[in-house]
Amino acid sequence: MYTDSTRFSVPFTPLSERILTESPHLAAPIAALRESMGDANFAQYIDSLAVLRKVDDQLLLITRREMHRSILVGRFLQLLKDTFAVTHVRIVTQ
Repeated sequence: MYTDSTRFSVPFTPLSERILTESPHLAAPIAALRESMGDANFAQYIDSLAVLRKVDDQLLLITRREMHRSILVGRFLQLLKDTFAVTHVRIVTQ
């Protein structure tokens, strides 16, 4: 029986870095969001996102922590709508 206990992992890349290659059209709204939220809030709640996708007037955010989802909904929902020019924001926990 073959057992390989070697684990492979990929280091997490902050969202602001991934956006540049995955969705460069969102780079300007991401920069504006960082300025509006402040560096500390942006690093904690946005750069830690697993996914941020915009399709038409909808924005999807996937976070790894329920607490972050609650804070994004409670404190930053309208800012997200305004910054990305969307009417619907869905924030889910992975």
